[in-house]
Amino acid sequence: MPLPVEPIAGKVILLTGANRGIGLATAKELKARGAKVVAGVREPSKMTPLEGIAVLPLDVANAESCRAFVDSVEKREGRIDGLINNAAILLNAKTPVLDMAESDLFSTLDVDLGGPIRLSQLVVPRMLANGYGRIVNVSSGLGAISDMAGGYAAYRMAKLALNGFTKILAAELGPNSPVKVNSLCPGWVRTDMGGAEANRDPSEPAREIADLVAISADGPTGGFFRRGEPADW
Repeated sequence: MPLPVEPIAGKVILLTGANRGIGLATAKELKARGAKVVAGVREPSKMTPLEGIAVLPLDVANAESCRAFVDSVEKREGRIDGLINNAAILLNAKTPVLDMAESDLFSTLDVDLGGPIRLSQLVVPRMLANGYGRIVNVSSGLGAISDMAGGYAAYRMAKLALNGFTKILAAELGPNSPVKVNSLCPGWVRTDMGGAEANRDPSEPAREIADLVAISADGPTGGFFRRGEPADW
């Protein structure tokens, strides 16, 4: 059953990690739906300019950078309607967990988990004040406890924790909150991270992400989705 979505034309949507891959495809999809997209990237000068998409500097691992990013968007747009936490890193995927460097673990957690938490803490109070908000956390099936296995240790643990954060935040906001929080697995996607052999084009998860940020008032919150359907955590 398709997710219930509504038009997002004119909605102000923040998107992290938008310079390539899934993030870039999502920025284009949101723009095609008429949203006002503000892309946060570490080095804006290296991102190919996209007409109609604002690009601002953002390091999700830095609290001051996150605050400056959110403050800048609210100052120029007057509100924030959606946040898509897409920025992530994957380090030394083949290293066994017993050999994993502490620096790899903490760097991954800082970006893949800390970034979404920092930005959510900044935007959710503003969304509540405005009576509307949508947060989408781009997670991974590699973080699903129901399918946990070896390899990708730091990345798996960060995404597992991101799923937990999704559930916690949605539960604390409550089922009737005007702010909805969901996460999804984009699948195996042809990106720098996924590789050329992956079976999905970035445009496919981009549509699924856009649907979740466009979820209607009677749509789900606190869910984990794959290809538009509820998935096992």
